[in-house]
Amino acid sequence: MLTALASYRPARTARVLLVSGCLVIFLSTILFFGPDIWPAPARLTVSSPEPTPESHNHNEPQQYAFATILTGEENHDKPVLEKPYFMAARLLTYQLLHSPNTRSATEIPFLVLVTEDVPEEQRTVLAQDGATVVPVESISRDWVLPKWDRWKGVLAKLNVWKMTTYDKIAFLDADSILFRPVDGIFTNPTTAIQKTKPDKTKAVPSLSVLPSTYMIAGIHDSWVETNLPPVKDEPGKDFYVKNHYMNAGFFVFAPSVQVFEYYTSLLNSPGAFDPNYPEQNLLNCAHRVDGRMPWVDIGTQWSKKGTGRDEYEKGLKSVHQKWWVAMGDEVLDGYVAKVMKEMKGFFNITETAGGP
Repeated sequence: MLTALASYRPARTARVLLVSGCLVIFLSTILFFGPDIWPAPARLTVSSPEPTPESHNHNEPQQYAFATILTGEENHDKPVLEKPYFMAARLLTYQLLHSPNTRSATEIPFLVLVTEDVPEEQRTVLAQDGATVVPVESISRDWVLPKWDRWKGVLAKLNVWKMTTYDKIAFLDADSILFRPVDGIFTNPTTAIQKTKPDKTKAVPSLSVLPSTYMIAGIHDSWVETNLPPVKDEPGKDFYVKNHYMNAGFFVFAPSVQVFEYYTSLLNSPGAFDPNYPEQNLLNCAHRVDGRMPWVDIGTQWSKKGTGRDEYEKGLKSVHQKWWVAMGDEVLDGYVAKVMKEMKGFFNITETAGGP
């Protein structure tokens, strides 16, 4: 036993000396080199959050649409599928979507807003033609009494501002006819998004919160500017700036719920504008050129209210006129007859299913 114990002690002593030596070397290394040789702590990698559905991707293509509105035509005694404004909507559908001479270079939908009094037969035919039929609610106020009874449903046009799926919409009254494609209007500099102007003087009180940006661009209505100029100090007659009145038969805008709510606030303010031309005067009141969201002039080449051969031959792209009534020019009347014939052939419309 003593012999075994004697042999154990040298081995134990050697192990102790080995451990001690390693410890001394480790401590000396730390003191000499410092914490630079210590292992780095693990880093937490934080990834960027995935874009939410509300995130705007500036690389996405802009969404455009054309639009018009169709209301009931009880005052016309023609069969339901031969009413003039219904046939006019069909012609616009053909020209915007199908005609090789006037359709868009890219696929741009054509929205036809229809009020409650538009017959189901008309809605079905328009959808079959390729239009996007959009039922909308009527909008009215007791104090807004239009000059003509046929305009009683025109305020429903304002519903198109709620269609925020689209970045820009070009609105054409149904009694319009195209001479040339009009899709270039969407990228025209006059239809760029604008910043809402600050109200530094507080001279024009806002009836609701205005958006930070907006866009509305159109054409002058020279007839109104000449015959119905604003009248100062007369309630409802001074809602636009002299020689700056926009026609609501052809214009481009950026849909916005806030802008729609602003229009509603004007409708809820009796006397804010002259109600004879309901939606047109409202738009001029909301977008007067000395206000916070002034309308922009797109020039004379895109559309005109009534026209002659000179404008047509110089490149006018469309006309806002009841074209089913003779224009009194053989070239223009011949053009209308030609396009109507093309449309009827394309949609296979028989003479008994008529037209204006």
